[in-house]
This record gives sequence, C-alpha cells and structure tokens, in this order.
Amino acid sequence: MLKCVEKLKAGQHITIVALGDSVTEITFHTRGHMNWVGLLSEAIFEAYGAGVCTMINSGKCGTTACDALKRLDRDVLRFQPDLVIISFGLNDAYGGLEALPVFRQGISELVRRIREHNGAEILIRTPNPIVTAHGLPLPPEQPQVGRPWNSSKHPVKEYAAALRELAGELACSVVDHYSLWENSEQPFKQSVANPQGLWPRMSDALHPGPLGHRMFFRELAPLFQVAPRFPWE
Repeated sequence: MLKCVEKLKAGQHITIVALGDSVTEITFHTRGHMNWVGLLSEAIFEAYGAGVCTMINSGKCGTTACDALKRLDRDVLRFQPDLVIISFGLNDAYGGLEALPVFRQGISELVRRIREHNGAEILIRTPNPIVTAHGLPLPPEQPQVGRPWNSSKHPVKEYAAALRELAGELACSVVDHYSLWENSEQPFKQSVANPQGLWPRMSDALHPGPLGHRMFFRELAPLFQVAPRFPWE
C-alpha cells in the first residue's frame, strides 16, 4: 500500500478497483447508505482532496474468486489500477473445506494476473462472519444470538484464515475483518443492553447493513492514513 499512499500524499492521481461479491457491490442491504467502497472513497476525498482518486466498484453478487477470473479483464485490468482490493470468501465457502484448495488457487491466480498486467498493489480483505439471527432457531454450532456462526457446510472462518495465509505468502496487504468482528467486545453494564451482539451490524445473517459497512471502513482506514470517522457523523 506504500506506493498508493505516497501518491495520494503527493497529490498524484490513483485508480482503485474493488473486486468482490455482494458485500462489495452496492445493494439494498445498506438501505441507501454508502457501503464500505463509497465510505473509503469519501474519506480519501476528504483527506487528500478532489480528483486524486478514481474508485471503481467491481463487486458482483453471488460470485466467487474463480468467477472473478472470468471477468478480470473487463472489470479490473482495463482500468489500469494502482490498487486492487480483493474481497471474496462468503460464496466460496459454500464449497466446504474440500473446495478450499480451489479457492486458494483462485485468489493466487487473481494476484498473479493483476501483478503481471501492470504491477498494481493488492489489498486482501477477509469476509465478515455469518451471524446468528435473533428470533430464529439457533444452530448447534452457535447457540448464542448475534455471534459468529461457523459450520462444516459453510466454513467461512477457515476461508478467512486461508486469505490471511495467502496474504503473507504473496506479500499482499490484508485487513482481517473476520477476526476483528469475532473478537469484538462492546462494553455494557446490563446484558439487556447488548442482547444481539453483532446483529446490529447485519442486514441478514450473511450481509452487513449500514453499520457493518461503517465498521469495515473503520478497519480499512488506517492503511490509507485517513480518519476513521467523518466530520458529518
């Protein structure tokens, strides 16, 4: 991330492409609010000025890392990005642990092709946890409301761990949202003051809502050396 931040500080233009799934694409889950991509674009504008960053949202609902390889030329490479933010795992994890090697290969191939194209820097984001919903039957794997729910049928935690490992192996920057959310502790005096844990961050069990995307942005902000909160908050 050093080259991009130095360019921003110098007032030089950069192009960022956010490549991901439904947690990257702008959807109804944020209820008309900016998602993490828009919030990051706004923060860069406020910190570094107008016209220094073109932010391109190349999220596509329901897709995996392997799907992204098929659209990489159209949705990423043709923009000659300075930085690509890769955000996959939630849909990939439906393949279970047996599909984990395919996922790792897909992410590695994305990184290789992007770097060979124009040497863009790469930031990898791990997915958010699936969160048990209030008012629904709780699964045996997670009997608590509003807590991360990991199962053998949808092992998002293991896919997040694979992304952390790949970031180290491939020398990419990484923001581990999964671990940050899993270990989140919000102070409260009475249990009724926090009855749903992570649930206020979510639109449904899988997709973050406006607050969840705000948390994503706050966790990304330090890498871009921008303020984690806005003057208008």
